[in-house]
Amino acid sequence: MIENHAANEVIDEEQDGEPKGARQRSTIGFPYTDYEGAAQVAAAIYGNCGHGTCTLAQLAAWMNSSMKSSSFRTLISAARLFGLVESDNAESYRLTDLGTKIADPSQARAAQAEAFLRVPLFAALFEKYKTSMIPPNAALEREIAALGVSEKQKTRARQVFESSAQQTGFRAHGTNRLVMPAVVVPPSGAIGSGTGASGGSASNGSGGGTGGSGGGSDVNLDLDPLLIALLQKIPPQGQPWPKERRVRWFKTFAMNVSEVYDSEGDPVEMTIS
Repeated sequence: MIENHAANEVIDEEQDGEPKGARQRSTIGFPYTDYEGAAQVAAAIYGNCGHGTCTLAQLAAWMNSSMKSSSFRTLISAARLFGLVESDNAESYRLTDLGTKIADPSQARAAQAEAFLRVPLFAALFEKYKTSMIPPNAALEREIAALGVSEKQKTRARQVFESSAQQTGFRAHGTNRLVMPAVVVPPSGAIGSGTGASGGSASNGSGGGTGGSGGGSDVNLDLDPLLIALLQKIPPQGQPWPKERRVRWFKTFAMNVSEVYDSEGDPVEMTIS
């Protein structure tokens, strides 16, 4: 996590001696600390009151901080901007639905990606660079400024963007690429429920059923759950599987295989059409 004491440019800006009207304000939202800092706030709430509410004073105590600390205020602001925490007033802070998903290991990966894209600046940068390489720092900062970040804050915004992208899985294929993390949500009851997609029995509760083989035989596949879930989506033999859906399935499967098996420095490029 980027250290919080370096994340308070908004406070420094108000004390730099410039006339109020001369200060340049950012017009696009971004946090002053990265995703991990925001996740700490969500973890503190979940660990102490679950889905309930807490006061700002309680939250500060749980995080071993002070309500008046600028670092603490920075963390709270970031948690709200990432969509993890909401409040009606200082006496009522609670997790959002997204914040509760962060605490669930089976949903955390998808929730982290969603939280990253909740930040307006990060979402805009992802849309711009999802199909191309991220430029060097100077060019990236110019783009960040063009999107609405003040000149004074553009370096900080870039640093928080880069660390948050790393923490939420968007830089898994290299620091100069933004790739949406491969996430497959298994169909309800598909994994560990005793039945695969074809109605055959799963193996040892591991979700290793034969999927669309239709044979109902027990096959213990020692694979990542993401791949198991995808295999279970194959229709049983004899049922139609339209070309468009097949192509989409193969693309999704290839993306997940790459996520599981490729090394960060040597991703495999594959074209399926």
